[in-house]
Formats: sequence, C-alpha cells, structure tokens
Amino acid sequence: MNNTISDFGKLKFEVREFLKQTSSFIEVNEFQIKDMVKESHYVVTHEGDDYDFYGMDTASYWFPITLRNSIFVSLYAFLEHILIKICRILEKTKGLSTSIESFKNDTNIKGPTIETARMYITNVAGINFPNQSPEWRYMKKCTILRNSIVHNFAHVNDKVAMKLPMNGVTTKIEDVANEVVGYNYFEDFGEGASKFGFENSFFLLSGFSEHFLRSFAILLNKFFRMNISLLDGRYDKEHASFDFRV
Repeated sequence: MNNTISDFGKLKFEVREFLKQTSSFIEVNEFQIKDMVKESHYVVTHEGDDYDFYGMDTASYWFPITLRNSIFVSLYAFLEHILIKICRILEKTKGLSTSIESFKNDTNIKGPTIETARMYITNVAGINFPNQSPEWRYMKKCTILRNSIVHNFAHVNDKVAMKLPMNGVTTKIEDVANEVVGYNYFEDFGEGASKFGFENSFFLLSGFSEHFLRSFAILLNKFFRMNISLLDGRYDKEHASFDFRV
C-alpha cells in the first residue's frame, strides 16, 4: 500500500476540479454568449419592414456556434488526456513492458485515441473498463462529432448522419438562433435558414457540453467502482473515495 495518496487518487482530484470549474465556466459562458449576441443587434429596414440581425455572418461562421464547438473540442481533449494518463499510471504501477506510446504507434492498432487507450487498459493492463456502458457508446459518438468539427467544420457527412439524433445536437440553425436570441428569429424570413448558408451542418445546443461532462463523470465513476483496488494509497479511502458530480 502506498504511504500517501496513490496516483489514481491524485487523478481523481484532478478530474473533480476540472468538472467543477468547467461546469461553472460553461454556465457563465452561456449567459455571456447571449449578452454578446444581443449587443451585436442591428436593424435593417426593407420595403417599409424592419428586420433584426445579430451578426449572423456565414463568412465568419456565427460566433455562438464557433465558441460552443471550441469548448466541446477542449472537453473532448481532456477526456483523451485522462484516458492516456490512466494508461501511463497503469504502466508505472503494474510495471508493464509495453508503454501507451508504443502501443499507439503499433500499425496493427486502429481507431481513435480514446479507443486505443481503452484497448491498452483492458488488453495490456488487464483492467476492467465500462466499454459496454451507454456513456462509453456516447463518447464514441462524440468522437465522430469532434472529428467533423476539427477537420470538416461540423459538416454532416455519412459518419455523422449515422450518429444522429443526439442529445443537445441539431441540424437546424433555427434551433441555435431561437435559443440564443430568445424568440423565433427566422419567422420573418420567407427563405428560412437557407438564406444564411448553414445547410448540411450540425450545431451544438446550450445543454450539450453539460451533458458531455455528466456522461464523462458517470463513465469514470463506473471505472473506479469496477477497479476499487486501484485506489491503494494509505489515505485514498479517506480522501479519494468520492464520486464525481456535475
């Protein structure tokens, strides 16, 4: 037994603080998005009618969309970071001859980083992982969304289309606009959302990031419950026995 708090105990504290701070940031950020969009408001008069605009410029991709996408990509990167860190701790504590780096570089290993890490945890380290859980299936769906955002600017390709519908994801720009400005923004536009050139894309709604964090917390709770022996530090039971909350 370790004399202090184990590496996995320390990892739990890292995750807990990330979840707490990030959840608070997302909540505040959503208020700021709405305020900034309202501040961008201007009115265009055409043939005697007034039309409200909120800087919805396709040339720069509407700000709320870009910001939400950026936050999600950061959250997903933290998921990758934690799974790789679990692999490195297992390599060290179990004295494994195969590192996660060499495992990732094996040309026979295919798939995204999170799946490679999962394979290392189960196949190399021989540790249980909740890969049959709905949370893990959800994370793998999020991999497809993340890749489309990073490499294809949230285009709905065949891979994305197979994963939809998803909680907090929409293919209608109207849903984002109405959520942010607080009313049916497109009701006065005869051409509808197509006027703004947002076809063939998907968009994240305000609750998406919070749902991602909650799924991540549940996934890690299940992981530690399946592998309680990993918390083997002298003070783990006293200080690191908590469940994650969002």
